[in-house]
Amino acid sequence: MADAPILGPENTVAHGDPGDETANRYRFQWTWAAVVCCMLMDDTQDVEEVFCEHHEDVLLKHQDGSFTGHQVKTRRGDQPLWKAKDEDVLAACVRFAKLESDYPRRFRCFCFLTNHPLHSERNGQDIRHVLQSIKDAATVADLQPTVASWFRQVVEAASVTEAIAFAAMSKTEAKADLPKLRDAVIRLIDTIAQCWAPATDCSYDAVRRAAQALIEECSRASSLGHEQLLPAYVIAIVNDNSDMAARIDGKRMTLARVQSILEHGRDSSATLAGDPARYIGPGEGSTELLHKKLDAGGFSVVSRNSAEDLRDKADYLGIAWTKKYGYDKGLERYGHVCSLVLSDAGRSFDATQTETDDFGPAMREELRRRFRERRTASYQLYDCTDDHLEGIAFSLTAQCKVVWSHARPWESQ
Repeated sequence: MADAPILGPENTVAHGDPGDETANRYRFQWTWAAVVCCMLMDDTQDVEEVFCEHHEDVLLKHQDGSFTGHQVKTRRGDQPLWKAKDEDVLAACVRFAKLESDYPRRFRCFCFLTNHPLHSERNGQDIRHVLQSIKDAATVADLQPTVASWFRQVVEAASVTEAIAFAAMSKTEAKADLPKLRDAVIRLIDTIAQCWAPATDCSYDAVRRAAQALIEECSRASSLGHEQLLPAYVIAIVNDNSDMAARIDGKRMTLARVQSILEHGRDSSATLAGDPARYIGPGEGSTELLHKKLDAGGFSVVSRNSAEDLRDKADYLGIAWTKKYGYDKGLERYGHVCSLVLSDAGRSFDATQTETDDFGPAMREELRRRFRERRTASYQLYDCTDDHLEGIAFSLTAQCKVVWSHARPWESQ
């Protein structure tokens, strides 16, 4: 029997490379922060400000000046249930105890939030049972042996007194009702539709764009360098440190900021999205065909070399988008810009064609003019420069979608 063929890396699952999973978890945290921000628009919620902290907490400030801290943890569906002695669970509780020590009675609640089931056998491995036992106990001495053993681990790791740790754990909750990774955006869209008044007059796509804008804003807020948000917040107030206050403001989500972001997202142009199965990725096409089309259009050798260089730079940007935003989202972005460039190329061809076949350079100048018009009109071009747009035109040329002359000598060769 012949040996089975060895699959290449493009057809196998990557092991030991958690980059894509980590990126998804970051995005989940930003999406959850956006969901929490919607509480600012709900009059039934006692939330005055929301702070987005990098890969750590979402911090809620209540109207009485107290805080609630959220630790957001995710796990894949094939991983074990969360248990009280898991490293991430203990680390979250240790952090809560330290915050209670640094800021006594400033926190009204600490929350360990997850989208993965919690162990639920009402024993020393059940974090909800452990926390409820601490709430029900009058003193540390009243704790059950298994709960007391777990509690002492928190005290030792946090380097705080038993009284402080007892106060922190007495107001700590563990919940497993967060949406799964793929459902988080849907939860956000539904939440916006319920609590943002203008959503009643918006299409679903408009609300989706508003949701996406809020996620991106929470991402920017979360990415500001900050080791610990609350201490910096207090220091900025006490010392009137303008630089520190500016950094905190970057992480602070207020009602006005959230509403402004949602309105901007709603009013932004929809992308020219289509069937993902029909997207053509960057780097497709033939360099030889590109050269033949440019030669037929009357481009000089130098212009032809420049066209090839710009095509390569545009393709590189498209590939970078698929790495940064995920393959499907990156291709959607790339396809949107390609559609704009292809439309402008068609109009430029019609506007500059002549009986002779050397109108390629004139067509390129017309195409550049149309790019400038789009930029002035604030079309969604993402981070493309005009040179990138021109490079995409040449990439489309290599894909046999754009021509620069009437002659097509390559078809007969």
